[in-house]
Amino acid sequence: MASEKLYADVSEIPSRIEEEKVNEIAIDGISGVLYKRKNFGRGWRPRWFVLKDGVVSYYKIRGADKVSPENARGSRIIGEESLRRVSYRQILPPKLIGEIHIKVSSIHESKSSEKRFTIFTGIKKMNLRAKTLEDRTAWVETLRAAKDMFPRISNLELMAPVENSVVSTEKLRMRLMDEGMSEEMIRESERIMKSEYTALQSQLVMLKQKHWDLLTSLQQLEVEVMNRRKNHSNKISSSSSSTDKVLELPRVTGLMLVGL
Repeated sequence: MASEKLYADVSEIPSRIEEEKVNEIAIDGISGVLYKRKNFGRGWRPRWFVLKDGVVSYYKIRGADKVSPENARGSRIIGEESLRRVSYRQILPPKLIGEIHIKVSSIHESKSSEKRFTIFTGIKKMNLRAKTLEDRTAWVETLRAAKDMFPRISNLELMAPVENSVVSTEKLRMRLMDEGMSEEMIRESERIMKSEYTALQSQLVMLKQKHWDLLTSLQQLEVEVMNRRKNHSNKISSSSSSTDKVLELPRVTGLMLVGL
């Protein structure tokens, strides 16, 4: 009962999320502690996650680190552990580790664990674990609602030509004729309308191109970050292997002396 009261006062329990409009919650955003699986090696580390405007940002927290209400960025806090970490004292903000755009991601619940779920961008997989099943449900439902608000657009749809679209001036002409406008003025009004539409059409094409360039840059950036992490991990593994070989040399030498 205490847990339910805590959620009702500050956050949202999953049953309440179903009752309310999930879209409204997705617009407000949610935040809280989730455990992220290490990219290399085993183990889970707590991270402070924030879903806002279709973007998931996650921050580094250690041990009993606190976060300020500003780190929630006006979103709804999910989970009792998350609520315990919120402090109204003046503290240093946690370090931003990375961001994921829900628009180009898919969310999957784990079949082997009721607390785990994954966010997959196509080139990057983030394994996450909530504290409880209820917390996972709240996160997954809101993430999916946010994704629906920012649906993925295919490359063909994004860059589809708009030059062939036609604007009709028939309604404008009929309205001006009813007002008693001369034919010359009607034609001038039609010319102005078509000119404005052409300018707006050109701006739309430019915005679509910028949108496409942004998505391409995000994908390239994710690939670059993943490659750097892999290279860093390989260097660590290689260095560790070399150290082990050096440590084994004295024992090999000793065995050779004994054999002599």
